[in-house]
Amino acid sequence: VRYDILNSLELQDPKVFVTGFDRENLSFSVIKGEDKEKFIFDYLENNIGKVGIIYTSTRKEAESLYNKINKKGYKVGVYHAGLNGMGIDKSNVRFVIHHNIPKNMEAYYQEAGRAGRDGEESECILLFSPNDIRLQKYFIDESFLSPERKNNEYNKLRAMVDYCYTSKCLRSY
Repeated sequence: VRYDILNSLELQDPKVFVTGFDRENLSFSVIKGEDKEKFIFDYLENNIGKVGIIYTSTRKEAESLYNKINKKGYKVGVYHAGLNGMGIDKSNVRFVIHHNIPKNMEAYYQEAGRAGRDGEESECILLFSPNDIRLQKYFIDESFLSPERKNNEYNKLRAMVDYCYTSKCLRSY
């Protein structure tokens, strides 16, 4: 990708800087077995004034959670693939909460990485329930992927589930 970018830009003797993926300003946690809705409302109450993103796996969950948070009087917006417009482009996101596990680690890290883009300390919290696995498997089963690609997606999901159960450092995982 780096080569393609340099080639496309036709730069003469450019300076190229490559950094790692580790962002020390992000803290990662997985919370298992909690009442997700109660956790979210407690978290919002304890972090008033902070900007955050809450990811859900379905449009229905996004709409439902939006309505509940809105009724509690929080300033909130909803975005999902069924709506017009772009996603979130804010630098001051202090927390990202995943209401469900994403389909794979790449998706998780991309979404979690929307926190703390300004370099400030930020939290990435994944609320895990074994029921989340069934939903992600359903998405894979219903996809039009080849059997080989589906197997690859199952392996990626397994890695995501392993992340949720690891006793090792989440950052290094």
